[in-house]
Amino acid sequence: MKQIKTTKTDKFKPQISSKRKFSKNFFRKEERPNFYSMLYKQCEITDESMSMFLKFMDSKDLSLAEEIEQCEKKADKVRRKVIDYVENSFITPLDRHDLFAVSRSIDDITDKIKDLKDFLIFFNYTPTEKNLEMTELIYDSIHAVTEAVSHWTDDSPEFFWEHLVKAKKNENQIKRLYWENIDELEFRKQSLRNIIVVREFSKDLNSLANKTGKAADRISDIKIKSIK
Repeated sequence: MKQIKTTKTDKFKPQISSKRKFSKNFFRKEERPNFYSMLYKQCEITDESMSMFLKFMDSKDLSLAEEIEQCEKKADKVRRKVIDYVENSFITPLDRHDLFAVSRSIDDITDKIKDLKDFLIFFNYTPTEKNLEMTELIYDSIHAVTEAVSHWTDDSPEFFWEHLVKAKKNENQIKRLYWENIDELEFRKQSLRNIIVVREFSKDLNSLANKTGKAADRISDIKIKSIK
């Protein structure tokens, strides 16, 4: 398995505001962040969760499973902050519906990673080599989306688009691996249960890839809208 590299980007920092009052006290005024920093935090947590899931597939270390659970809870907290931000901000940088949608699409990825972790534990499933290839590519795509969001507000957006294109390219390759994994099932050498489990896990991995691609599409669409 290839070595996993993770990067941290701290280019987004909370913007301090002392002038505007909000109807809810979810944030104290002095620490209310902007939308881009919160969306980046969502992506960062998802990136971390996927990194741990890839390690968990290989090691079956239950401490990693617990860390994935904690990531999902942290992601939910950030998601609630995003909702509070959109509902209580007098002016938002983008259309409110778009802000909700892109945050929801990132949250869907984190939820799916947790579901896949639960699947491995429940069925005591050992992933195939193609499962591992699919997962590595999905991690690469999630990391690319995270990097794209870190460049969202750059004056020169080439890095933003470069990372989104990378995430979308991986989606087609993952779908091909999914087909190949199903095609390799040998009915005469495996029980019906094993065939179904392999098929379902592979299908869920492909679904995770699709959710990541959908998030990349939403981010791309919103960026284009903001340029017009």
